[in-house]
Amino acid sequence: MSFFESLRIKLGSLDALPTLAALGFVCGILAGGVIVLFRLFIESGFILWHTQDTTGDFESSPYWFRFILPTIGGFVVGYILHKVGKHYRQVGVGHVIERMSFHQGYLNWRNALVQFLIGGLTIASGQSVGREGPGIHLGSAAGSWLGQKLNLPNNSIRVLVGCGTAAAISASFNTPLAGVIFAMEVVMMEYAVASFIPLILSSVSAAILSRIVFGNNVAFIVPTVDLQSLWEIPNFILLGLIIGTVAAIFIKGTAIVSEKASQWSTWLKCSIAGMSVGIIALAAPEVMGIGYDTVNAALHGNLTLQILVVAFVGKLLATIICSGLSLPGGAIGPSMFIGAMIGGIIGSLGAMLLPDYASEYAFYSMVGMATMMSAILQAPLAALMTLLELTNNPNVLLPGMIAVVVSNLMVSQVFKQSSIFHSQLRSKGLDLRINPLSQFLRSVGVAGLMERKLVSHDNKFITLREAEKLLSDTPKWILIRQKEEANSLLAANDLARYILELKESWELIKQKCKDKNLALPDESELQNKEIDLLAIPADRQNVASVYLQANLEEALDTMEREDVNAVYIFRTVTATSEKIYGVLTKSKIESHYGHK
Repeated sequence: MSFFESLRIKLGSLDALPTLAALGFVCGILAGGVIVLFRLFIESGFILWHTQDTTGDFESSPYWFRFILPTIGGFVVGYILHKVGKHYRQVGVGHVIERMSFHQGYLNWRNALVQFLIGGLTIASGQSVGREGPGIHLGSAAGSWLGQKLNLPNNSIRVLVGCGTAAAISASFNTPLAGVIFAMEVVMMEYAVASFIPLILSSVSAAILSRIVFGNNVAFIVPTVDLQSLWEIPNFILLGLIIGTVAAIFIKGTAIVSEKASQWSTWLKCSIAGMSVGIIALAAPEVMGIGYDTVNAALHGNLTLQILVVAFVGKLLATIICSGLSLPGGAIGPSMFIGAMIGGIIGSLGAMLLPDYASEYAFYSMVGMATMMSAILQAPLAALMTLLELTNNPNVLLPGMIAVVVSNLMVSQVFKQSSIFHSQLRSKGLDLRINPLSQFLRSVGVAGLMERKLVSHDNKFITLREAEKLLSDTPKWILIRQKEEANSLLAANDLARYILELKESWELIKQKCKDKNLALPDESELQNKEIDLLAIPADRQNVASVYLQANLEEALDTMEREDVNAVYIFRTVTATSEKIYGVLTKSKIESHYGHK
């Protein structure tokens, strides 16, 4: 057995942590490199437009430029997408979650290439989208590509997709721990101990690579501020209520725009989105691009109340239009922008009403960023960890936790909205309800549980000599393969018992011949006696087949679909041949998860 075959079989179990950890590190370097290239591609566009820095300072641009750039950008992006096959237009975080939930994490590199090019052009042309969504798709695709190239089992590919997600968040924000939590909470939708170490190594390696290229700076420059008084706690409850309401408007508004424009061509939708951003930018240039410069200004208290309000309303409207009309960008960055503006507004009003007990509004902006991010993603832990790593200030956690909990409850319980990504997938008719059993079954490959003591025979008839040769390897099961009929599985003990009975009968015949002084029968007659494997008394069952990469959930689905209780595991070697690795029964799967 080759090294890679041993690797694939080993990775099918839950005990392959060292190997998965090494693959996670490699995935982090690969995904981190892709994210670095993506960021450089975007920043080259900002430099080309002569903005003052690489974050896209569009506020200093002339009026005509604010309108022309996103308008032309939307037109160009729409034209390119129009020329691309419909299947390859599926991009973004929602696409990654869909592939994880329904396709075992298999992501097409062509979709990732479209995401790189179109996502970069969308952001660089000043559309109201973030770079984190495209980055997550690119990082996840890098992990999936690595797993597919090595023909790893599907449970390992799922972990590598999570590693790519963690690497993308880490390299984008310079927040390695938040990347790990985000990957588990949003994309993988599970907290599995076996995944933690690979994800951590992937996130750390991507962060190191990002710091080598861009320096040791987080996405936002945050001043040292603190909660002034516990009397401000009601303010943060109010912040959670308001942001929860805004997040629900954002999610529902995006769904409404998407539904109204469902019959429009891709070209028309992108063109209208770009023109809309251009019109809004005439009054509120802050809405253009990823908006990190505006968020940084809010975090330092450099924006007036009027600018905060205009930027909030403009960004909310522009992002709803861009997301609803399917511009290929992310919603995470805009959500943090909107949250920072709302936080600044609440903080400013609080300072006017109770100046002696009010913290700087920058503190409210910090909390608002995490609160809005959590509300639209329904990912409170990832948002709080992002807040902690971005601010490096544990004092934000107490008010942050209060605001995050309130906003999440507002969105899910009061307004009955799910996360923005789940809402998008539901509009496509996809149900993402995941139960714990399915999550466990997806985490274990068939190779890790299969019975490898299996031999196969390509005919239901077999001679005694051939049967004894089969049993010489002490198998537990015999796979009976037939071209015209269904394959069957036979317990090796039953064949051995039948052979023993056959030999005992033969000895009786010989003894009778001796007693009657008759010629003894030829031994070759016994050795060449034909046995019908489907007719002897035995425990037999029909059997289906699954690939070596399959996980336990796929194996059970195959058994249910084919109405069988066992599958044999194989890998295609050539166009006309395959290698069989083992067999797996339904009872063994049920016994396995029954003891977990």
